This record gives sequence, C-alpha cells and structure tokens, in this order.
Amino acid sequence: MDHATDPSTAPAPSRRQALRQWLSERKVALGAYGLALAFLVVLLWPYMVISIHSGEVGILYSRLFGGTVLDKVYKEGIHVILPWDIMYVYDTRLQQEKVEISVLSRGGLTVNMKASVYFYPVYDLLPELHRDIGPAYRDKLILPIVTSSIRNTVGGYWPEDLYTSAPLKLQDEIMVQVVEQLGRRPVVIDSIVVANISLPKQVNEAIDLKFSAEQEYLRYKYVLLKAGEQLKERYIEAESIRLYQETVNRGLTENFLRWSGIEATKELAASENAKFVIVSGPGGLPVILNTEPMAKGQKAPPAQVAVPEAPSRAPDKPVGEALGAWKTLKQRLRGIEDSLKKFNTTLLPETGPTGTLVAPPIGTAAGTAEEEK
Repeated sequence: MDHATDPSTAPAPSRRQALRQWLSERKVALGAYGLALAFLVVLLWPYMVISIHSGEVGILYSRLFGGTVLDKVYKEGIHVILPWDIMYVYDTRLQQEKVEISVLSRGGLTVNMKASVYFYPVYDLLPELHRDIGPAYRDKLILPIVTSSIRNTVGGYWPEDLYTSAPLKLQDEIMVQVVEQLGRRPVVIDSIVVANISLPKQVNEAIDLKFSAEQEYLRYKYVLLKAGEQLKERYIEAESIRLYQETVNRGLTENFLRWSGIEATKELAASENAKFVIVSGPGGLPVILNTEPMAKGQKAPPAQVAVPEAPSRAPDKPVGEALGAWKTLKQRLRGIEDSLKKFNTTLLPETGPTGTLVAPPIGTAAGTAEEEK
C-alpha cells in the first residue's frame, strides 16, 4: 500500500488550521450570533450608557439592590449602568416658573396677578427629594405652595393698596409664607417677583380719579402756601418802606435842608463852566432849594446872583435827640415783629395734624383780629 494514500500515516493539522476549519464549518451560525449581539447592544445602549450634562446630576434606581441609591449622586459625565436599572437626571440650576392666578382681594374684588418664582433643588439632598416627591416636584410642591401664599397675602389687601403699597413689601410677604409652608423640604426658593397686577376697568378708573384728586389738592395747597409767602414778603417790604420814609421825614428839618442848599450852591459855584444862579428867598438860597412857602399875595424878593459862604461844619444834633430817635426806631422794629406774628396767626392758612389746611374759625381771637383789620 502506498504511504501517501494511507490516512493513518498523514501528518496531524496545526491549531491554526483546526481553528480555521472550525470557523468555516460554523460561519453561518457565528454570523447570526454576531448580528443578534450587535442588535442587542444597539437596543440596550440608551439604557446602559447615561450621559449627564452640565448643571445636572443623576439619581440611580436599582431594581435588584435596594431601590433608590441614597448615598451616591452621579455627577456630570458618562456613566454605565445595568440595563434593568434606571437613572433619573435632575437639573440643579436656577429655574423659573411663571404663575398666573386670579385671587380675591379684601372686599371680594377679583385681582389678576402674574408672578415668577425662582428656585433650585439642594444638591446633596436630591436622593431624598426623588424618594419622597419625585421628578415632578415643581407641579406637586412649588406651584401649589406659591399659589396658596399669593392667595393668602393678596386677600389681606384692599384693591387700592395694591397700587400704593411698595411691590417689594408684597413680594416679601409672599416669600415669607412660601418659606413657612415649604418647611424643611430640599428645595430652595431664591426669590418671587410680582410681574403684573390688574384690576377691573371700573376700579382702575376710580383709583386714577382718586389719585388725580389728591394731586390737585396738593397743588392747590402749594398755591395757597406760595400766595401766603408772597403776601408776607410784600407786607414786610411795605413795613420797611414805611419805616424808612418816617425815619427820613424826621431828619428832613429846615436847618438840614438849608445846609444841603448851601453845599449844593458851593459845588455849583466851584464849577469852571459858565452858569447863572438865581438866588431868592430870605435865606439867600437858589430858587430850586427854597423850602419856605410864600404867603398868599406876597411877592418874591428881587432875584440876585450870589453864592453865600457855607459854614465851616454842620450843626451838631443834641445827644438827647439822637437817643430819642434810637428808642423810637426800636419801638417801631418791635411793632413790625408784632405785626408779623399777628400776620402769621391770622392771614396765613394753618396746617392740621393730617396735613390739611385749616382756616381760623369765626369768633375766635384770630377771626376777631382779622375782622378788625
């Protein structure tokens, strides 16, 4: 027998050749298995590979190992979990929720109000928030509490007070009630902003008319006060003019006028220009300075051109006369002060304790003084 054709004497195949032969024999089955595995990976990829974006955290729910994992918070990045587990993603940034609500104010009037609440969950306590409330904590917790607080706060205000009160005061009161109702739950209310408050059209018109009337009253009050100040100023000016004129009239004596005429005549005579000086009267003064009236039917003396010599100095006034004038001046100043006090109490309008103008009643001391004037 030929050794080349004897199977017992053929060399044994190597491992590589054996593997190739095994793969060639099972090529169809392995291809089917590969396609099934690839399909399974593609199908389970969203459930196994979780991507947590910026500003988010993940809470893991393990079906086989105790439910919600309370001691671990999954941070930003990619995380691989078992396909039967669930990863809940929470947004930890500052969030805004708008609230539009119709509430009843004090007196039963409907008020439409728009507000915005800003909040964010506590990072370390998110597993407890997920276990106790769940991902829908905004609808279950935030909105009901904010709505209830707005109703309680606005219900204590009259409609016109919602316009006149400071918006910050209303927001602070709502904020206090929200924090009290929220308690120790792991959510932080950052702020509440009241965007708009609208009343019925008739109420808005009535409030506008009220504000217009108040402003008109304040304008009229200012006009009265301004008129009183102007009257007071004119009264003081008139008293000053009267006092000045009386003081000047007391000083315009015959001797003073004669002395003034002599001084004027001297200055006129000292001028280098050509001039004519008409002198008349018993004092020998120029005609324009003659202060002595002529009797009826008396003829003026003949005019003469002359310049009399002036005395060396003006006559001195007695000391007693100067002291008397000073005392008279002091008395008149006191009289002006008394007149101003009487003027303030009788002519000017008074202001009552509520800021309103009060006129002096008829029959009182102020009214009697006004009637006497």
